[in-house]
Amino acid sequence: MKLAAAASACVALGASAASAAEKKVLVVGDSWGTVVAGGSAASLSFFDRALNAHGCSHSTLNIAVPGTTAGEWDTSEEYSTRLSKAVADRDEVWITLMGNDAMEQMPDCARQGGSASDCGDQLYDDMTKHMGSILDNIHESNPDANVVGFGYDTMFGGAGCSLVTHELFPQCAGQSGESADRCFNEQFVRIQAVWDDLAGEREWVTAVNILGVTQAAGGYNATVGNPDMENMGPAKYWLDWEGCIHPGIDGGDDSGVMIVMEEFYKQYWGEALGC
Repeated sequence: MKLAAAASACVALGASAASAAEKKVLVVGDSWGTVVAGGSAASLSFFDRALNAHGCSHSTLNIAVPGTTAGEWDTSEEYSTRLSKAVADRDEVWITLMGNDAMEQMPDCARQGGSASDCGDQLYDDMTKHMGSILDNIHESNPDANVVGFGYDTMFGGAGCSLVTHELFPQCAGQSGESADRCFNEQFVRIQAVWDDLAGEREWVTAVNILGVTQAAGGYNATVGNPDMENMGPAKYWLDWEGCIHPGIDGGDDSGVMIVMEEFYKQYWGEALGC
């Protein structure tokens, strides 16, 4: 009887492992998706490496396209069709979007005379519309798929990255020191608010908040989900040669990308993939 029980347990464990192995992940969005989850024939992506290190059995399909916007994934027939087809057999969908929308829209809003908060409101409203449509497209194409996303991290700490933040929200550039950083951060985190609000309306969507994760790792006065709004992300994790907006890939476990992925695993993938 003991052997039979042991055999039954092995069968159950085998079934559980098979079930975990069947989890299929789709990565959609912009260059964050290609930097973090873009592997090659020669090596696994940082995303897959981090999850594999925790024993997560999964497969990843990445259709992210650098430079793309939420507006494009919503209104472009090419992108919306690509998404609806790719999600058809997926269990989990990770979306990284809205940063490029901010880069496209916010300078024009400022030139038209909008205040920083006015432009932040515009970004929030437009992104709520486009991202809501994208999420509904996913759910219509595959009602069983779960979606997860986050509003990036507190970034832009590398040398010269203030040129990027000043272009995005020039209304903040006229302020000096820490107040300029706070002015910018208060508007850019509206992207996280979009995720939080949309997830509250759709049970198949989860909003993860990693804001401040690299600041906490760098010794700033921050905890995950509660960034230091008076500062950008640590320069060593947000390098100018990574465009100031991608987590750094050098440094092993202490690289920006692995700090982000470890937190992402803790908040979502460990439970979602059963690892």
